[in-house]
Amino acid sequence: MAGELWRSTFQFGKETTAGTPVAATRKMYFTADSKLARTRDPRAHRFQVARRTNQLAHTLGPEMVTGTLKQPLSANEAIELLLATLAGGVTPTGAGTTKLWTFAPGNTLDPLTVEWDDGARPWQATGVYGSSLKISGSVKDMTMLEVGVMGLGMVQNALTGSLTDRVPTFIEGWETVLYVDAFGGTAGTTAVNAALVNWSVELNNKMEHEHFAQNDVNAGVITLGEVECKAKLTIRADPSFALTEYGNWDAGTKRLVQLKFGNNVVVDGADKEFVKVNLPGAWSAVDLGGSNQNSRMYELSLDYVYDVTNGYGLQIIAQNARATAY
Repeated sequence: MAGELWRSTFQFGKETTAGTPVAATRKMYFTADSKLARTRDPRAHRFQVARRTNQLAHTLGPEMVTGTLKQPLSANEAIELLLATLAGGVTPTGAGTTKLWTFAPGNTLDPLTVEWDDGARPWQATGVYGSSLKISGSVKDMTMLEVGVMGLGMVQNALTGSLTDRVPTFIEGWETVLYVDAFGGTAGTTAVNAALVNWSVELNNKMEHEHFAQNDVNAGVITLGEVECKAKLTIRADPSFALTEYGNWDAGTKRLVQLKFGNNVVVDGADKEFVKVNLPGAWSAVDLGGSNQNSRMYELSLDYVYDVTNGYGLQIIAQNARATAY
């Protein structure tokens, strides 16, 4: 019966011109709570007509297309989302099977046509970009990737047919290693063991829909704002690392944090799939009052600071066997 949730599906295509739809080329794997939305602000019009029932008209403002896309973190499945959220036009390096995709927030993102069957009927959103990104997890759960999206328009439209399935690989929370090094140093040098229990990294592109007076409800463009990026790490209070970083917070000492996810699925030979998140910054707060499994926990909050030596304020690197996107 139409309308059953198991019938839902998402598909992506890369647009040449933002807002001009293209056929989807890749089936995407998102969790059941992923969705798109098309909204228009209601205007209720009231007038002085000597009675309380004075609402005489109702109109709608221009449309806003938004949505949330979620999946377990994957070195393979995250590529299209990173191209639409961090930097467009990225191509991988590597002459052999193993490919390395390196992303840092850029000024140009890949626009997407997003096809979504909600289980009842198909929809097509165009000019879609990633407005926000969150990577979060815990050692006892999955590490999840959540991307908020914004688009220029959305209509009911049939999905592109005959897209093939594949065997995806995803990353468990226990497949995580924390590294903390000196600001301006080499990320991933100094591993921190027996400390980290959960984590989150959040980026906000501060996007806005911009509409134009041209008798069109669709947004004309989507504008990019300044990057905001923060992280939270919950660590055991007992290791000396906790007191060291408390001192670095108190002294305002900047640090270089890396979260490395995966590194267990073989790509080729000794090369394995992974996602690395490199985040230079300063601890903005330390909460000493947390607990987990009968242990005292500290929560370290980090604000990014652009690292002129390494040339990024946030860097995400994915290693896989994908030579192309979409």
